[in-house]
This record gives sequence, C-alpha cells and structure tokens, in this order.
Amino acid sequence: MLLPATLLVLLAALAAVAIAAWPGGPRVNPRSHLRPAARVAAETHPPPAARSPRPHAGSAGSAAALASRQNRAINAVLRYTSYIARGTGRRPDVALTFDDGPSPYTPSILRILIRMHVPATFFVVGQQLNDFASGVRSELRHGFDVSDHTENHAWLIRLSPSGQYGQIDDAAKRLQNLGDPFPRLLRPPYGAFNSTTVKTLARVKMLMVLWSVDPGDWRRPGVGAIESNVLKNARSGSIVLLHDGGGYRDQTVKALPAIIDGLRRRHYRLVTVPQMLIDDPPPRHQGLPHLGAG
Repeated sequence: MLLPATLLVLLAALAAVAIAAWPGGPRVNPRSHLRPAARVAAETHPPPAARSPRPHAGSAGSAAALASRQNRAINAVLRYTSYIARGTGRRPDVALTFDDGPSPYTPSILRILIRMHVPATFFVVGQQLNDFASGVRSELRHGFDVSDHTENHAWLIRLSPSGQYGQIDDAAKRLQNLGDPFPRLLRPPYGAFNSTTVKTLARVKMLMVLWSVDPGDWRRPGVGAIESNVLKNARSGSIVLLHDGGGYRDQTVKALPAIIDGLRRRHYRLVTVPQMLIDDPPPRHQGLPHLGAG
C-alpha cells in the first residue's frame, strides 16, 4: 500500500504527463530558457531586423570600375556632341533625373528609390548644400549619380564667360568636398545655354544633360497629371525631368511610386544617365527641349 505522500507525488506526475500530451501542448515562452536578467534584456532590446542590402552601392573596386566605364562613355560622346537629351532608343532604358535639390523632399524621394531599387541621377544646386548637405551624402552613400546644376540655379546665358565658369566650378567643388568625384555632367538651369556654355564645358570636360520628357512637376499640376504625362511620353532612351527641390515637391513624391511601377509594367529598365551613356548613347542628331524647365 502506497503512503499518502507518495500517492500525491505520483498523481502530480500523471497530471503533468496528461497536460504535456494535450493537443498543441502547453504555451511556452520561447525566451524562458534565459536567466532572468538575460530575459529582460532580450525583451527590451529585441534582435535587430535584417537589413536589406543597399540597392545601388557596391564594393570600392566595382565602383571604381564603373566610374572608369562611365568616364570613357562620356569622353566618347563628347567627341561628337556637347549634350545628351535622349538615348538612341536601341535599348528599353529610361533615366529618371531630379533637379534643384537637395531639399526637405530629397529624403522622401530617396526612400522611395531605395525601397523600389531604382537608380537615378540628381542634379544638385550648390547653395542648397548650405542647409541640406545630408541629402547629397545619402545619395552618394547609396550609389546614386550626383551631378552639377550650378551654384545658384543661374541663367547661364546672362553671364560672362567667367561668371558661367564660376557657377559650374563652384558647385562642382562643393560636391567634391562631400566625397563626389569632380562631376562630368551638367544640367544647365532652365535648359538654357549658349556657345560660351559649350566652350566652358569643353574646358572642364563636362557633358550637358538635357531631357526628352518634362511632366512640369515644378508647376504642381497634380499627382495624376505628373504620373500620366511621364507614362504617356516615355520611350526607349527617354530622360525624364523631375524635381526634388526648388519649391513644394509633395506632388512629385506622391507620383513617383506610380511612375516607377508604370514604367516597369511597360518593360522599361530604369538607369542613371551615365549608364545610358554606356548602353545607349545619344544619336548624332537630337532635338532640344523647350526652354524654361530644369
């Protein structure tokens, strides 16, 4: 005959077995194996979420190799023209470009581009770096192309040769100070240039970048109007003019995801301007965009 105490122990053991065998079993805290102090630390400082790889940045070696290819492509194009407004269209490439930044809207645009794995080219106004240099640092850190849009968004055609050179060189040196190589691309504000501009750029071995699609986002025509204009007019080899600075750019920010999705649905490949120069350089006879944007 079992003693009463022994019987109680046996019944408790049988109950434990029955509970463990119940469908689904007991709910166990996955951190219950930790010592109390370790468990508190794990609950208050959970492991960091896995970071997505940067969509554009690469190793130093691959970046240097790409820069060399881009420089060779720019030099090759400069042998027959002073500018690019579009590629030849032999490849389904479209280049998204952003002018007049950096600004308070630049981080939002960068987040969209990074999340959607889209390369792009930014044409930077030098004076904007006084307040928003972090935007360009982020562009460089994530491997976007960063190029020159003059120091003060000046009408170059109204300036003397020394004035034009100063506008281009001052902005270029600011970008260099942030770690960008001396830029090889310039977008003249408003798309305005003259023979002095061409001679000045030849002196510093820079190529002008114009555009073939302008949705007029700087006028703030509405999110839908910006999106539909780009998707209606984009063709293989298009260079799209958008803005991340120079005013209120909330409509551009809101339109950007739909523009990217729409271009991809149409089977376009999104590239930087330097990549377009490598893969689909401009034809020898290009049209010029309307003066006033940019």
